[in-house]
Amino acid sequence: MKRFLLPLILISLPYLAWSAPKPQASVAPSANGADSTSSSTSNDLRAASTEMLSVIQSLSGRWAVEVIFEPSPDAPNGAQGKGEEFWHAGAQGLTLIDEENIRVAPLDVHLLGLLWWDSATKQFHGMECVNQNPHACDPKAALNDVTITWDGKQLTIDQIQTSPTGKKSQWHETYSNITPTSFLQVGESGEIGGPFKKVVTLRGTRIDR
Repeated sequence: MKRFLLPLILISLPYLAWSAPKPQASVAPSANGADSTSSSTSNDLRAASTEMLSVIQSLSGRWAVEVIFEPSPDAPNGAQGKGEEFWHAGAQGLTLIDEENIRVAPLDVHLLGLLWWDSATKQFHGMECVNQNPHACDPKAALNDVTITWDGKQLTIDQIQTSPTGKKSQWHETYSNITPTSFLQVGESGEIGGPFKKVVTLRGTRIDR
């Protein structure tokens, strides 16, 4: 959701975004053993809907990620990098927060992602704030251009993107193969409705144990 969720422009390639993780009921502790969120945030999920609670339990954790960009005209040899993602519930489970730092030379990307459940429309929504965006956050895209689905095993994010020339395309991202210790995240791009071409692969390894 890079993440939570939405793509980052990186080396003239479409975006990085969020990662997916292991089912876990509570927020993961920080590397030094202290919980980086308050006790009310980590333990009090009474406001979470059934749908939101499912995502929180599935995605909370701290992860190291390996990032691989496919070759492209702008990067004939592709690109590789590393990073870390920390997913944790917001106050009373109303949101799921993703804090990321992804390093793909020459860029150092910092991202804050938010995922929430709209009980009125019965839909998930997401927004990201990232240091590569001159506006920092993009609330308009969250309302109009992003579709998020979660089936209990796989998170899927689709975003309509508009180029500087006005041409529209679709970013398609999936988080799958979630295990207690790893996950697979794949970002693709193409015409609206597909077919899509793979742009980036992220493999996560749990580090909060």
